[in-house]
Order: sequence, then structure tokens, then C-alpha cells
Amino acid sequence: MSDVKPGKQETQKQMEPGFCSATCTDRACLQHNINKPEIKTSDIFATCNLPKRFEYPHIFNGYGCQQNSQHPLYRTTSSEYGWYPPGMHTVPSAYFPMNQKFSNSIHSVPSVYFPAGQVFTNRLAAAGMYRNYSLNTGMDPVGYS
Repeated sequence: MSDVKPGKQETQKQMEPGFCSATCTDRACLQHNINKPEIKTSDIFATCNLPKRFEYPHIFNGYGCQQNSQHPLYRTTSSEYGWYPPGMHTVPSAYFPMNQKFSNSIHSVPSVYFPAGQVFTNRLAAAGMYRNYSLNTGMDPVGYS
């Protein structure tokens, strides 16, 4: 006579590695879910003119939850803001890029300050970026007294 109750064997079987109890009931279901193609945004929402990065949001990389864990002492609230990548419900469902007519109308020239692949417009190359050459004569603020 076995001391294992009828429901106990099933629980032990489910505890085997590779079993997903939340969505799958057996290994065949698990293999089917692994081999399923990723869901596109247009499968869930009506979309308009979406680029690939919004159509397939699972390709976003480099977010905090995808990298090695950071020491909790050095985590800030701003690092929590970008901790999770955009999901199916947070990417835009319509995309209307800005017109590049102005940028393309001015012939670009190579810059001596940057590698050959990067170019600035003629106006920026002629005028240059603003640089502050003034002398800082102000007193630094003293802390609280």
C-alpha cells in the first residue's frame, strides 16, 4: 500500500523541470508554446504604418530587466522608469514620421571634427555650434548656514 495520495503523484509530475504550470498542462503544450511565433502588434490592435520596431516589440533590447542585475544600493527611481521594455500594449498603434524635406534640401558637407560617415548641414558647418567663451566671475554659492 502506497502512502502517496491520488493527487500527490500528479503534483510530483508537475514539479519536474521544464514544466510551466501557469499556461501548460503537459510537455507537448510546453513545446507548442515555445515554438509559437511572436505576436505582432497588428494581431491585437488596428495599426497604421508601423515600422518593424513597433510591429515586433519583443526585439527591443538593452533594458534594465534584460541586463545583469544591478546592486540595489545604486538603483535610482530614474533607472526604474526604463527598467522594462515596451510591450504589446505600450507601443504606438500609428506612426507618422516627420517630413525630411528641409533637411534633404540643404546639401550636406563632411565635417572635419567627425568621422567620414557623419555630416552636418551647410548652415551648421558655416556658423558652427554655439560656444560660451565668457569668463566666469560669479561667486560659488555657499551651502546653508
